[in-house]
Amino acid sequence: KTSKKRADRLSANISKTIYDQAFKELSKLEQSQSKDLDQLEDLLLQLNSLVLSSGSGGKIVTWKGGKKFKTIEGHEKAVRSIAVSNSKQFIVSGSEDRTVRVWNLNTWQQSLVLKGHTDKVNSVVISSGNDFVVSGSNDKTIRVWNLNAGVQTQVLEGHTGPVNAVAISRGGNFIASGSRDKTIKVWNGQQTQNLEGHNESVTCLAISNSDSFLVSGSYDKTVRIWNGQQSQVLRGHTGAVNSVVISNNEEFILSGSEDKTVRVWSVATAQQILALRHTERVSSISLSSDDKYLASADNSIRIWNLETARQIQTTDSVYPYSIKFI
Repeated sequence: KTSKKRADRLSANISKTIYDQAFKELSKLEQSQSKDLDQLEDLLLQLNSLVLSSGSGGKIVTWKGGKKFKTIEGHEKAVRSIAVSNSKQFIVSGSEDRTVRVWNLNTWQQSLVLKGHTDKVNSVVISSGNDFVVSGSNDKTIRVWNLNAGVQTQVLEGHTGPVNAVAISRGGNFIASGSRDKTIKVWNGQQTQNLEGHNESVTCLAISNSDSFLVSGSYDKTVRIWNGQQSQVLRGHTGAVNSVVISNNEEFILSGSEDKTVRVWSVATAQQILALRHTERVSSISLSSDDKYLASADNSIRIWNLETARQIQTTDSVYPYSIKFI
């Protein structure tokens, strides 16, 4: 009875067909009640998950339940970065064709093309208010775009190398950028901080939900936690770090690397607590909103239950540059 009640709650936002399929599959398993419930949640996630991926073909693919659901086309070259709005109404992409594009998730159609960068766009992020986008490019600039007006409002200059990563604080009052010049810069209309410590190119950034700390990954194989000018160094990767995320509860950091692993770190102790092995280099990672599931990209898209450290889904895909849960 307890299992059925919890299953009923889980089915509230999915179709009866998916629910019946999941519950039927689970009922075949002769396991403990708690394990049954965990596996039901995993199966529902597998059947109903929506993940975006982008890659070298200039297309953005939406995967549902591990299968291709929608393909978005418009970019002329590889799509290096994608971001999903908090409203889940639109996504933004940055491409080697030098454009930033906005796509409506209700119609799956392009709604804006933002032009201004003079070289490939490596990173895009959307403000928590869904009103502006920040992009970083090989042209060494960070650009701010007003989505309501569809225009560029700022060009931030100061890096001496390509900008690989950008991040926006949840409050929207500052921007961080990471560059091949080995530095991280913090901006509030103008540069306010220059963070040095990485020995090689800064490849990825994330800002905590409370805006209290910043996390960076680098080609120097380290992850750093920054509080102002001071940083803690997380060592363990044996290859460049390509992607970092911070859990919504701010207890964990996850990093994906060329060394074919995703590593999970404790923010409190700055120690590694888990390593998830892959068969190829990990290009991108994304967390579900409840912090329970991880999507990771190597030569496939994998979904993991982080509570059990179990891989629950694998989707074959041409090496994705960027992935995001919707």
